Amino acid sequence: MRTVFIPCMNCGKQQTNNHSFWFVCNTCGFRICLSCLNHQKGPHGGQGRKCGQCTFGFMDGPKKLK
Repeated sequence: MRTVFIPCMNCGKQQTNNHSFWFVCNTCGFRICLSCLNHQKGPHGGQGRKCGQCTFGFMDGPKKLK
């Protein structure tokens, strides 16, 4: 598997795709790193597992990206 650097959609910090601490929204696909889990920016708040970008989404993870 080729290593690719991917930015966190909240803070912009670069992580690798095989970094095992990504959280991805099950509704809109918003992707954040572990350090952003409790302080997401967005129109819907978003603390903890609630997605800050959409109304009904929750963050799945931690997991590696494919």
